[in-house]
Amino acid sequence: MPDWNALLTDIHLTQTIATADATYAIPLEQGLIEIKGPDAAKFLQGQVTCDVNGLANHKSLLGAQCNIKGRMLLCFLAVQTDSERIILRVHSGLVANGLSSLGKYIVFSKAKLADVTSNYLGLGIAGPNATQVISDVFAVNIAENGEWQPADNHIITRIDEHRYECWLAADNAESIWQQVTPNTIIASQNLWNLFNIQAGIGDISPETYETFTPQAINFQLVNGINFRKGCYTGQEIVARLHYRGTLKRHMYRFEFSLTDNLLPASGTELKNAAGKTVGEVIVAAYKNPDSGELLASVVDDERVAIYLENNPQKLSLLALPYAIPTPNEAD
Repeated sequence: MPDWNALLTDIHLTQTIATADATYAIPLEQGLIEIKGPDAAKFLQGQVTCDVNGLANHKSLLGAQCNIKGRMLLCFLAVQTDSERIILRVHSGLVANGLSSLGKYIVFSKAKLADVTSNYLGLGIAGPNATQVISDVFAVNIAENGEWQPADNHIITRIDEHRYECWLAADNAESIWQQVTPNTIIASQNLWNLFNIQAGIGDISPETYETFTPQAINFQLVNGINFRKGCYTGQEIVARLHYRGTLKRHMYRFEFSLTDNLLPASGTELKNAAGKTVGEVIVAAYKNPDSGELLASVVDDERVAIYLENNPQKLSLLALPYAIPTPNEAD
């Protein structure tokens, strides 16, 4: 079995350039938090932005946990493997934070939290033949985006038509790896990050912990917030922004020129021409040897003339696969 951490950090893989006709196997860095017990769903429903009831029938959900000020502590992808077990895939650097922040509220519930990161290895399959690879290796066919299916002890989620996120049971991951690699090109986390950027899916990292509201990274536009589900920590602020406020900041996608071959870190400030901070980087990835793409939470009026600090070239605004409402439209 190859060293997962080595694959995640190999500099030669980091700058893999995607081609339209290639299908990739991408080892993924991830953290996994398990909520288990009779009250697992009930507990989580009172803590997060998504409607946990929507996890039924093998549906996955994007969601966030917020503090009382409506600032995000975690972003996650959730699946419910049975009536008493839900797993949250979170940023690998925020597992301890998640256990702590959720742990404050779970003490009166019939449920327990656990770090199950080591039980699974993350693997992304991406490209035009991704569905065929998934069918051949796992013997599952997943028809809808956001649906997941079990395959032995593995969990396979369809992100979109050409992308699947697999949580491989660690004790059988070597066999899966040997089956996947003959028909794919091995690539790194950078490529998966690039695909997430192009899909307009943001994330919270240790650098942006408690920085953004869910709306600031467009979670209301990717079904990461349910405004009818009832109360949860931070719900009052999130709902007020939706029903009473006019959002002046959204997450946008940009292309940028590389400086010294370095990516801007999450949380890096973006400036306007006058040097005023008008946004922050959510995630960035290499696109080719000369340029990268990033998602940034930006003041709407500043999005067309914005710069990375110490880089004189203006960022190029790119399209997202969903529409961002104008100030005159309901968010």
